[in-house]
Amino acid sequence: GLDLGNNNSVIAVARNRGIDVVVNEVSNRSTPSLVGFGPKNRFLGESGKTKQTSNIKNTVENLQRIVGLGYSDSDFDEEKKYFTSKLVKLDDGKVGGQVKLAGESQTFNGIQLAAMFIDKVKVTTIQETKANITDVCIAVPAWYTEEQRYNISDAARIAGLNPVRVVNDVTASAVSYGVFKTDLPEAEEKPRIVAFVDIGHSTYTCSVVAFKKGELKVLGTAYDKHFGGRNFDRAITEHFADEFKSKYKIDIRENAKGYSRVLNAAEKLKKVLSANTAAPFNVESVMNDVDVSSQLTREELEELVAPLLKRVTEPVSQALAQAKLTVDDVDFVEIIGGTTRIPILKNSISEAFGKQLSSTLNQDEAIAKGAAFICAIHSPTLRVRPFKFEDIHPYSVSY
Repeated sequence: GLDLGNNNSVIAVARNRGIDVVVNEVSNRSTPSLVGFGPKNRFLGESGKTKQTSNIKNTVENLQRIVGLGYSDSDFDEEKKYFTSKLVKLDDGKVGGQVKLAGESQTFNGIQLAAMFIDKVKVTTIQETKANITDVCIAVPAWYTEEQRYNISDAARIAGLNPVRVVNDVTASAVSYGVFKTDLPEAEEKPRIVAFVDIGHSTYTCSVVAFKKGELKVLGTAYDKHFGGRNFDRAITEHFADEFKSKYKIDIRENAKGYSRVLNAAEKLKKVLSANTAAPFNVESVMNDVDVSSQLTREELEELVAPLLKRVTEPVSQALAQAKLTVDDVDFVEIIGGTTRIPILKNSISEAFGKQLSSTLNQDEAIAKGAAFICAIHSPTLRVRPFKFEDIHPYSVSY
């Protein structure tokens, strides 16, 4: 099971009567979703992240976003801000990444870039499990179109894997919930209604799901495609960009490496502020050998992201409307995704539902584990307890 995230990806495998998360070559339970190119070879995952700042123009991030992205899409202007490599228009109108590999300029499309990364996680899995891996279930965002789902299947095939299923990420985590929860209602009883709120690096999704023993049905799904951890990182970075301009007379917006250093520090700062009310901010040698230091309080961060917070209730009300339910019908609200750890965001979600939030699932690993279970359902070699799930498509499909 592969949870193809925009910032990090998590791999899980079904084995020894259970589902395990696979650790990578540096023993991390998640791998950065990026591909870097160098003078002799490519840097995939962890090694790409390590070299990212020094190799900024040749590192392609946001692999989940570049797949199937059209150059003339309305989203393109928004997406472009988050790429440090050069994006070019391909012959088919899609977006490709232009990088230097072995001293020559090369252009790769989104499918090729995703395939390179999927191949990397495949190798990681084979080395860790000492098993032969062929089948994969890939979890993608709910907003992926039919075309993007085909694209990601193609990428898996290029990487030498058989994509048994491409599934919505929140649905995968719902499967994870349904399989490991022992107290679900029997067939003739009223189903348990659970709302899942997943806020990751770039997307906010809310799904309303009805559970019975051994089955689930997705009743409604809504999303905000441009709401996630990266918006918070960006807001902090922009705030400091203004401050450093007046305080140190440097403009990090003019310097890609400097901006990247501050952005990475901003992400760490955001995490510290989830547990503390204030935190110092220091970056050595940002640009022109200038060291910067400042600080940020949780209140200031909340002010910076106030426009985002106004959008919290939108996916919740849309998902409930699609499910034809009200907040009172919801029994539990489960939160997943790294960005749901931000205190003000938790409060806003809790207020939107008027309920305490639950976190039964592992916020970072539930999607990958659910995907691995779905992959196991499709496999002829493994026996798993029967579990049915019914999803809904956000787009109409014409034949």
